[in-house]
Amino acid sequence: MNWPRPTVRLRLTLLFGGLFIASSVLLLTLTYGLLGQVLSPLDPPELGDIVAPSADQEGEHEGSFDEQLIEARNEERVAALGAVLTQSLIALVLTSAGAMGLGWVMAGRVLRPIRQMTAHARRASEATLGERIGLRGPPDELQELSDTIDAMLGRLESAFAAQRWFAAQASHELRTPLAVMGAEADVALAAADATERERRLGAAVRVAVDRSERLVDGLLALSRSESTLRDNSPIDLAELVGDIVGEQVRAADAMGVTLDLALETVPVVGDRMLLERMVDNLVENAIRHNHRGGWVRVSVAPEAGWAVLQVANGGSALQPEVVTALFEPFRRGHGEAPGRQRGFGLGLAIVRSVAKAHAGAVEATSPAAGGMVVTVRLPLASTSALPRA
Repeated sequence: MNWPRPTVRLRLTLLFGGLFIASSVLLLTLTYGLLGQVLSPLDPPELGDIVAPSADQEGEHEGSFDEQLIEARNEERVAALGAVLTQSLIALVLTSAGAMGLGWVMAGRVLRPIRQMTAHARRASEATLGERIGLRGPPDELQELSDTIDAMLGRLESAFAAQRWFAAQASHELRTPLAVMGAEADVALAAADATERERRLGAAVRVAVDRSERLVDGLLALSRSESTLRDNSPIDLAELVGDIVGEQVRAADAMGVTLDLALETVPVVGDRMLLERMVDNLVENAIRHNHRGGWVRVSVAPEAGWAVLQVANGGSALQPEVVTALFEPFRRGHGEAPGRQRGFGLGLAIVRSVAKAHAGAVEATSPAAGGMVVTVRLPLASTSALPRA
């Protein structure tokens, strides 16, 4: 039988109650022993010291009277000790129960700062690293632990900010040389006196530049989605998804992939550019990682306070660990459509980052029949927030 793991509060309560019961039992034992010595049993000599015999009491009943008196006094002693023991045990049970309750309350008060720190650490993410615990109290070990966690969060915030800044700055700096190389390749391709070798070289450079620009765009999108949202506008997720799928119709037709839409009006609040990039990545991946002549189903619907976007596609079956790894940056999937350039492994990483930036979540599964199902959940907004046509 698997017993539930006891909490620290329960263990402290049991420890406090156990110590109280042990000390109470020891005190009761000492008290009972001392009382037993004070109320010592009577014997005939002691009775003779208390009651002096008289001439009228001499006779055949003298011995029986003394024995009856001694027996009565001893019975009173046993009854008194028994009553003391019974009442003490009752008092021990009641006070032990009170001690357990008091221990539970005191343990809760002592552990309250730890629960506060645990809740803050559980909520901490890249988007909430600026928040601090700010524990108020005496300068004890708990205050020191809180200050240490706050300092650690500050270092993490600085590290993430430096990482995002570097990715954004590096991406921007790469745009200029890429634009220059692209322009030079276009000039070489357009030159009337260009040789066949120069044209092949220019075409290869143009392809490499386009690929590099897509990588830079992906890095910029990933960097922006991990920072504070620049826009927070009401958006109809169904309308946005419909527009993005419309832009992917030509790519789907080239692959012979059938697009199936099931869209309900679902309002969300967020950055439209990032949400467009998230949906575009999902649909593009569903077409790219598919069989020729396959299918893609895209649905949007409300569900228990969430706006649920689901993109499913046919294709090869994937192991669960492979599906999980696809959300890491630069992790490429297998089974891409032939004739298309390979991606950079940033698509699902951007999807996850955008979902997290909008206080949502994303999950993916690979059915036994093959393909993949990606489900994105975003907080549902009020329908009245949508702009009226």
